Amino acid sequence: MYLPSGLKWIGAEVRQPMEGLGKPFPDFHRELLQVYSTGDGVVIVELKLQGTHQGDFMTPGGAVLPATGKRFDVPCCDVFKVKNRKVQAFHCYNMRSTWLDQLGASTDGN
Repeated sequence: MYLPSGLKWIGAEVRQPMEGLGKPFPDFHRELLQVYSTGDGVVIVELKLQGTHQGDFMTPGGAVLPATGKRFDVPCCDVFKVKNRKVQAFHCYNMRSTWLDQLGASTDGN
């Protein structure tokens, strides 16, 4: 089951997710699986988040997970709201518990 990551970005904040993941995961990338457009400014992307844990990572629970060298491959769905050809909002739905498990972190709130 997919649960929302609880994170969303609006306006200028849309860049924050990628900027924040650059240090702990320098090879972070998205493998695009399918892209859908609703025709009314909503774009839905099925993808996988992938990379290698090479630096300190602040978990959603506020703990710091030191680099493990482990790779991750996590299913994800992103929803973009677009207006005048610019992203207005970005909502990320991924299996955060799977991501943390693959990095060797506890999923009990960290």
